[in-house]
Amino acid sequence: MTFTRSSSALYGIHKFFGVDVVVYCEGGKSLTYQEAIRTENTDGTLDTFYWSSLVNEYGIDKKFHFKSVGGKETIRAISIDIEKLNLTNVTVCRDSDYDRVLGKELNCSRLAWTYGYSWENDVLNIVVIENLVVNLVGSSGDGEAVIHQLREKFSKFQSDLRPWVEVDISLCSRGKKALFDREKPLSVIDMKAPPSLREGSLAQNLVAAGYRRKPRKVAAVSEEEVGSVCFGKLISRSMYHTFTSVLSGVLRSRIDYELFMRMAINETFRSIRAGVLPELTAHLQLQRAAFE
Repeated sequence: MTFTRSSSALYGIHKFFGVDVVVYCEGGKSLTYQEAIRTENTDGTLDTFYWSSLVNEYGIDKKFHFKSVGGKETIRAISIDIEKLNLTNVTVCRDSDYDRVLGKELNCSRLAWTYGYSWENDVLNIVVIENLVVNLVGSSGDGEAVIHQLREKFSKFQSDLRPWVEVDISLCSRGKKALFDREKPLSVIDMKAPPSLREGSLAQNLVAAGYRRKPRKVAAVSEEEVGSVCFGKLISRSMYHTFTSVLSGVLRSRIDYELFMRMAINETFRSIRAGVLPELTAHLQLQRAAFE
C-alpha cells in the first residue's frame, strides 16, 4: 500500500455507491488493501449489520454504505490514508482487540472502536442474554429456570477463564503465539458441557507458546471484565452453544449462530434505548464523531 496508489479510489468511492460515507468494517473474507478499495459489494456480514445498526441509532442525516474487508491490518492501512488525505467521506470501524487494554490507540479522527475486545463482546452482556430468554420462553416458569442456569454457568466460566485471559494478553503483547486459537475459538471448550474450559488444552497451548509457567502479567482482568476483555469469538461461540444447550430442553426450534448474534445485536440497542447499559452507551456516544 502506498499513498499515491490509494488516493484516487478513496476520494471517490462514496460517489460510486451513491452515498455520503463509505464505512469499512472487519468481518467476512480477508481482503488486501487494493481489493478493499475496489467497488464490489462485501456487505451482509454480521460486522456490517452491527455497525449499520449503531449508525441507525445515531440518526445522522447522511447516507452510508458498509463494506467488510476482513482483518484489522487492511482497516489500519485505510485509516492511515484517511488521515493523510484528510477525508470526510470514509470511516473505518474496528475491534479493539487488546489495544485499548494495553493503552494503544490509532490516531484517526474517523475511526470507531468497540468497547470490549470486539463487537461480539459488546452485544453479549448478561442482561442481553437474559432478555433473549424472556423473548423466547417468557420470564416465569421455564424462562426463570433457564436464566438461573445461564447465570450459574457464565459466572463459573468467567471465574475459570479470568487467569487465562491475562495469559493471552501477556502472550499477545509480547508477539508470542496466542493462547486462544483465533481460527478455532472453541478448541479450548468442552463441547459436551459448554462453556467449561479444557484446562489441559490451555496448558498445552501455553507450552507451545514457549512457556512452562504463566508469563509475567501485563494487565489485570477482574471477573466482571472477562466477558468484555476476552477474545470475542471465544466468548460469542461459547455463549451461543451454552444458550442453545440450556434452551434445548424447553425450545423445540434450533437457533443458528448468525440468528443468535443478530438477535443479540437488536436486543443490545433496545437495551441501550431503555437506559440499562450505561457504560456501553457512553462509549458508543464517543464513537459518533467518526461517522458525522
